[in-house]
Amino acid sequence: MLIAYSSMAVNEVAMDTLVTVNGQLKDMNDSPVSYAHIINSGIGMATTSDSLGFFRIHMRFGDSLHISAIGFMEKYFLLPKFWPSNHFSGVIYLKYKIYEIEEVAIHGLGSYEQFKQKVLNTRVPPPPAEEARIYLQRIARREAIKYDKVRVGFSFHMKSLEERSLKKLQVKLQEEERRKIIESKFNEENIGELTGLKGPEVRAFMNYCRFPEDFLLYSSEYEILEAVKRIFVNYYRKSR
Repeated sequence: MLIAYSSMAVNEVAMDTLVTVNGQLKDMNDSPVSYAHIINSGIGMATTSDSLGFFRIHMRFGDSLHISAIGFMEKYFLLPKFWPSNHFSGVIYLKYKIYEIEEVAIHGLGSYEQFKQKVLNTRVPPPPAEEARIYLQRIARREAIKYDKVRVGFSFHMKSLEERSLKKLQVKLQEEERRKIIESKFNEENIGELTGLKGPEVRAFMNYCRFPEDFLLYSSEYEILEAVKRIFVNYYRKSR
């Protein structure tokens, strides 16, 4: 699928000066590179590779394709000199980007008995939800004692306050988990890499998409990105 930054870009360039590039992106292990971003700033066009690494875009002699993908080094592609045809097909290889990390020290665990004893002596902290529950119980008891003016029914009021607090906590934890799942698939980094937008522009486009929460929650990342690509075509034309 071809995505143009400007619907007038190709019209302003004589078609007989353009070469149609049908390419495939692969890594050094000959595996396809999906959803890479290919930009020809010379005529204001851009596209993305599909799930098998294939893409199609126009360029002129002297134009340079800027290719970028998450986890790979950026690459610039030029047509071979004196290319005799108005079509070019070929494979373009991308190199993995190497990230430097700090050194880590590895220590021996000793004998099995020593390791077993260390595990038995390790204090496992309560999970965050349990810590929050204990904290809310303390608050509930303190508030019940503070505001309960009548001794009769004291335990009833305290239990009711705890139940309401724990219910609110459970709802907040569920909402937080849903938010994390959605952000792992629909976030500024992914959408920026796909569309080339940055900062306020990518946030404005994400708001423009108006995807239902259930769609973002239960759809795969591939399905979401395909939907984003379809919407981006109309969005970019309207924004121009």
